[in-house]
Amino acid sequence: MQVDLDQLPIPDWGLLCPNCRYPLKGLPSHRCPECGRNFDIRRLVRPWTRLRAPRFTGKELPLPDFGLVCRACGTALAGATRHQCPTCAEPFDPLALQPATEWFVLDARACAPLHILVVQDLLTSEQIPYIPADEASLRELLAGRSLFQNRLRVSSEFFFEVLWLLAAARRELYTARRRRAAGEWHCPYCRQANPGHFEICWNCGKSPEPQAPRRES
Repeated sequence: MQVDLDQLPIPDWGLLCPNCRYPLKGLPSHRCPECGRNFDIRRLVRPWTRLRAPRFTGKELPLPDFGLVCRACGTALAGATRHQCPTCAEPFDPLALQPATEWFVLDARACAPLHILVVQDLLTSEQIPYIPADEASLRELLAGRSLFQNRLRVSSEFFFEVLWLLAAARRELYTARRRRAAGEWHCPYCRQANPGHFEICWNCGKSPEPQAPRRES
């Protein structure tokens, strides 16, 4: 879900003129009416800038794939049409999982088996607000120091979207690992050898049904 940073008038992103601190919300151009200076909107947007509303609130039904399982029987809860486990009828409340604080911490353990840098890149590409948790100070952040860290503070408003993204990324990782483990396959049409992770034959472009694994939905 990408937001156009160049859209006008400027949305309410909480941005201020870098020269005089004039609020930029609603301006019809990238020029401050207070001090008269032009500004680069992309240099003002930081990883923690809230650019959009989250995809999910935790109230959605059927339940999106947040990677949740029933605590009673271990059944995956994705697709449940009520706040009850479809197998054992144990009630569950997704909203009880959402952190009460403004920001929650993502560390290597919470992201596993995904690398924290992969997750940081995912948050950046999806424009989900986060703050590198191990940075010495905000001054260093603004000075352009490296933002790659071992822990991230993520806006709790985006908690369920982060769960959804992590679940999808883990599925892709597991699928890729299974393909690599499957080894080489031969196209049933042209007999060309293909690496295990290829979804279609590199030589003829056809799907190798039923020999090659398919991408999971």
